[in-house]
Amino acid sequence: MSKFQVAPLFTDKMVLQRGKNINVFGTGEDGTNVTVTLCGRSESCVVTGGKWKVVFPPMGACRFMSMTVEDDEDFVTFENVAIGEVWMAGGQSNMQVELAASMGGKEALENDDTKDVRVFNVPRKTTYDDDYEQAMQEAHWSDFSDKEDAAHWSAAAYFCAKLMSEYMDVTVGIINCNWGGSSISCWISRNYGRGGIGVWFDEYDAAMAATTPEKATADFREYLKERAKWDEKRNEYFANTENPTDTGCREAIGEKPANVPAPCNPKAPSLLYNSLIKRIAPYTMAGVLWYQGESDDLHPNAYYTGLTNLIRNWREDWRDDELMFIIGQLPVYGGRDPDGDSWSIIREAQMRVYKTIKNTGIVVLLDCGEKDILHPSDKREVGRRFAMQTLEVAYGGCDGANAPIFKNAIRRGDTLELQFDNIRAGFKLNGEPDGFEICGEDGVYVPAYADVSGTRIFLNADGIEHPCGARYLWKNYGEVNVFSGFNLPLAPFRIDDI
Repeated sequence: MSKFQVAPLFTDKMVLQRGKNINVFGTGEDGTNVTVTLCGRSESCVVTGGKWKVVFPPMGACRFMSMTVEDDEDFVTFENVAIGEVWMAGGQSNMQVELAASMGGKEALENDDTKDVRVFNVPRKTTYDDDYEQAMQEAHWSDFSDKEDAAHWSAAAYFCAKLMSEYMDVTVGIINCNWGGSSISCWISRNYGRGGIGVWFDEYDAAMAATTPEKATADFREYLKERAKWDEKRNEYFANTENPTDTGCREAIGEKPANVPAPCNPKAPSLLYNSLIKRIAPYTMAGVLWYQGESDDLHPNAYYTGLTNLIRNWREDWRDDELMFIIGQLPVYGGRDPDGDSWSIIREAQMRVYKTIKNTGIVVLLDCGEKDILHPSDKREVGRRFAMQTLEVAYGGCDGANAPIFKNAIRRGDTLELQFDNIRAGFKLNGEPDGFEICGEDGVYVPAYADVSGTRIFLNADGIEHPCGARYLWKNYGEVNVFSGFNLPLAPFRIDDI
């Protein structure tokens, strides 16, 4: 028997990307001929350096196809193949929250008749786990008829894909690849760990220099045992407590164990990139639904370079300069410091990436958070907004998909006139407009009175005769009460040089 293998993402029920070159790839013995047949067309290549890749020209959407891959001795046929739209659901815990654990998830599993959404759950394993290869080989595409599997799908990604498939009448495939608690440094190559994001790599390198790989690994294994005990207590608290909160949980069971840097720790810089992303690329896809940033509040000023480098890194790996990134902007969250600004800085970085990098979208989720719960259970609205923004950016339009975004400020005496994009339907208030601040030449911000008039907002404050800066909801948590006519929240902002 030959040693040829098709990459784990190619299974029955797979979804291939329409409208782009389709990459089919795997491993084998050098010099072996590999032929792939899809939709009546065959393409071939020769294994080189232990790897092979066959490329098909762009194809249109279709369903119920088969694909055969063969070398000089073996072959494998995949059935019920669809060609449609493929997106990765990437990020950390709020993208990871499973359908069965989300608000409305159990009802969806019982009542939804979703025929055109399929998911490949990338195993949450690393190359340092003994069963890593087995888990990757056992992973498979599934559809919504497999309720046991669907219960573990990303809730946000499912609700997004369901709406997209209904709107476009094509099969939507989701590659579910996310990891709770991961910083953005986990998802990029060390070669891209430069600039501000390098702080994560520097801290990890310093920690490793003070120990040995063996001791770090042993310490991490002990940490996992303690963390498992803590997680069990946490689950019991949230299951058995009326109106549970993160603060109440810490008061009831104590602080969670401190994470331990180690080569086998999934939170180590580049580890998830090396163990997961490199195994997925270059599976052809339209883009990435990215919901992440909570763990980066330790180094919020590094986030802009981190997300910028991640996009460059992945586009290079996929050899696709047009690869879309739809970015979920962090919602409000109080945590330990509701008046702090770490999440505000990350939100600003996410907006800045959207404004400066082509083929990106921004999903404003400001009102989708809770003051003292890091993982809000309602992912239906999150998924809906991801779907709307994806349809708007990638597929030619979705009315009302864009939240109001700050555009310009004009000083008119002691008042600032603020202008916005995406506000043709005007503003809608849910209570008094709050969260606005202005500053004078001393740079000290004070609460501002806001007059919302049509598509503009006017700000002034007692004692500020010459306003020089303005900002909105510049803190980790605050009440959200300014929306567009399409019920999307005004995106937070700051401008310091009016």
